Amino acid sequence: MFQVAVVIPVWNGEAVLGRCLDALARQTLPRDAYQIIVVDNGSSDATPDIARRYPGVELLEEKRPGSYAARNLAIGHVRAPITAFTDADCEPAPDWLEQVLRAAAVNPGFGVLAGRIELFDEIAQEREVFGDYERLFSFPQAHAARGNCATANWASETALLKELGGFDAGLKSGGDRQMALRIKEAGHPLVYVPAMVVRHPVRASRAELVHKRRRLSGGRWDRTAKRPRLVHVLGITAVDTVRRLRRAAISRELTMRRRLAVMLLTLELAGVAVGEFLQLAGGRKAARD
Repeated sequence: MFQVAVVIPVWNGEAVLGRCLDALARQTLPRDAYQIIVVDNGSSDATPDIARRYPGVELLEEKRPGSYAARNLAIGHVRAPITAFTDADCEPAPDWLEQVLRAAAVNPGFGVLAGRIELFDEIAQEREVFGDYERLFSFPQAHAARGNCATANWASETALLKELGGFDAGLKSGGDRQMALRIKEAGHPLVYVPAMVVRHPVRASRAELVHKRRRLSGGRWDRTAKRPRLVHVLGITAVDTVRRLRRAAISRELTMRRRLAVMLLTLELAGVAVGEFLQLAGGRKAARD
């Protein structure tokens, strides 16, 4: 029986999936100890063909758009007591799965093991500010206990995921945090495990960051039940923006010039979020993950 399963949802990932699967082939854990499930989420490129080239990789198809629907399909096919998630553009460290099993052994009853996500430059950046912004604000896994658990580097007991019904398949973004908080409310701790390392590419351009902010705003909109909805999401955006401005202002990692550039970008992206919320309030559907 497999000790752990790896689930990878993917949509039009022909340029990156092979890198992820190569990294999983280099794991220090014996290959017969882990299951790999790739879920094609309606790709129109060669993604499925790439997955089929790797021996032992199980390929599923989920036609409903959304990575959470894809993950839920895979959970039903897992044949291991622990399910680990990563993304198609990520590169797990060679001992990633070994560290997952070690962490599971010393954290009985865990809800989520959230590993460290290291950012790397996949392509040349337009400007250094975009990388600075990503490194300051993306993937705060160290605050896993608050629900900041990203499925780029996540492990849970398979039985628990099934018991809770999996992720909210209706969300296009933000389902990671929602699921983590549901797990926490069920009485299972969210644990940060820095030894579990996955590398993730930086969003190296303005267009990438704008797309990401629109997607995250759509996820926030879809999972907000409080009314009036628009007022609530705008309030959250204002608070989050102030926090980010403060963090950028006091950052010791950046020069004053680079801090100011990040602060200006923070305001620009807050404007993107506000515009997206207004469009969503007018009836537009959230952008997919």
